Amino acid sequence: MSESSKLKKQSPWLAGIVDTLVGAELIGRSKIPHKNRLMVILIDSAFETACRAYLRYRAKIQLSDGHKRRENLISTIKSKLKDIDQEVWDSIDFYYTEIRCDFYHESAGKTITDVALLDYRDTVDFVIQKCFGVSIRDYVDVGLENYSSFTDASLASSSEALKTSPTRVNDRVEKVLVAVSATAPTAVEEVNDFLKREGDSLRLKAEEFTNIVARNSGSKKFFFFDKQLGRWQLSGLGKFKLNQISTEVTNG
Repeated sequence: MSESSKLKKQSPWLAGIVDTLVGAELIGRSKIPHKNRLMVILIDSAFETACRAYLRYRAKIQLSDGHKRRENLISTIKSKLKDIDQEVWDSIDFYYTEIRCDFYHESAGKTITDVALLDYRDTVDFVIQKCFGVSIRDYVDVGLENYSSFTDASLASSSEALKTSPTRVNDRVEKVLVAVSATAPTAVEEVNDFLKREGDSLRLKAEEFTNIVARNSGSKKFFFFDKQLGRWQLSGLGKFKLNQISTEVTNG
């Protein structure tokens, strides 16, 4: 049974959320001039759908007409997900109020930067993961495999970024970005083994590695710890940063 089939069987309400996020990624890979604007609208739609699905199927709350109002919906889900920092909700509120609503109702000609878009996408992914205990991005990646014909040069650039050698960058965080991208480590030993194989002289102590990934982790940072896999991985913003590093190294 495929991963998408398992998802539909175990949590059928998540299938539509995944499809919406897959649609956003496909638009992002297109050459549509204002693709980032359209992605924000779709990502926010996936967020609202996820909130309602969580309240209905996980929290077992009977939704009323009042929950059609954004502020009531957010207030209710915040009361159920108390371990999510207020900073995360503030970020979502900012993107909804200042960007998404403007894009949807008024300014068809506006757009949003790639970095800001990735920040918002990672924040929404983080909340959905808290809601359902799954890495929604993993399911989105599986869904995207069915649409390989839509890939373009931007994917090739991402692929090249993963081949960046740690010996070609000087900053420790950047070296760890490269190592985590290549190994998805469970602990510092795997990072050091990778650095050694690549001929890089840097060796990290356990506390040094922990400090780097912890200081740069969270909904708006470069790394996240996948509890299901037990491994450190790059966030969307981390992948974007790695691609920037690769471009700078190549154009050196």
